[in-house]
Amino acid sequence: MIQAILALAIVNIAASAQAQELKFGFAPVLNEVDVRAEVEPLTAYLSSAIGRRVNLYVAKDERDLRVQMEAGVVDVGSFSPVAYVEAARGGKIRVIAQSVLNGSATYPGLIIKRFDSHINSLADLEGKRFAFVDSKSISGFVYPRAMLIDKGVNLERFFKEAIFAGSHEKVIAAVLLGTVHAGATDDGAVAAAKAKGLPTFDLEVLAKTEPIPYDAIAVRVGLDDVLVSQVQTALVGLGSTPAGRHVILRSRRKLTGHVLADDSFFDAVRRVEKVGGK
Repeated sequence: MIQAILALAIVNIAASAQAQELKFGFAPVLNEVDVRAEVEPLTAYLSSAIGRRVNLYVAKDERDLRVQMEAGVVDVGSFSPVAYVEAARGGKIRVIAQSVLNGSATYPGLIIKRFDSHINSLADLEGKRFAFVDSKSISGFVYPRAMLIDKGVNLERFFKEAIFAGSHEKVIAAVLLGTVHAGATDDGAVAAAKAKGLPTFDLEVLAKTEPIPYDAIAVRVGLDDVLVSQVQTALVGLGSTPAGRHVILRSRRKLTGHVLADDSFFDAVRRVEKVGGK
């Protein structure tokens, strides 16, 4: 009898501890080791700020993150803008904050070319070779593609050849090597390429897209409102405490904070998707 009571007590304690945990999900844009190095200081900060253990969930991809949040397994998630817009259509997540990197909540996509290419306008790209990143890259495809379509470019006929290079670094390398005349990327990728020793001083910006929002921090619908408010306050107040500033100093992707956000912040992403035919 005593053993049964003890076993029941242990089960209840474990269930209570699990109920006190909060799962924060991130998709592995980097490898899992780098994701943990980037995000675990933030989850430790949130644990202290809200008085509840926050555990990191490394999703297989952003679709997995959405599925886990819709199932109630993950409570909070960081989504790229396009992935957030897609997930929000299901009505089971809502945005509460937006990441700020390098002091800004937005950044432009870039179309780059070599300084000696004799290409001076987007019109000069007609009949040339062009490199996108991949079909899911917001700055390396979605926004640049929409910008070109907005300017009346028929992508099926305009370029001599348009390729998916597979990564921002490969786009930049292709432009530098002259295997393509221009390519789509962003300034963060150019800075990363420069840090790796690529001769980015040979590059020039031919055009910029409209501002692209950084990641959306969303919560699952049904999460306790008081808890949501605590998480939101902690995220927005990241730079106002020593512990939060420590997170910022350790961030490899140059996270400098978060701002309050609502769904309307991502209407521009929806418009760009519509222009692109999604």
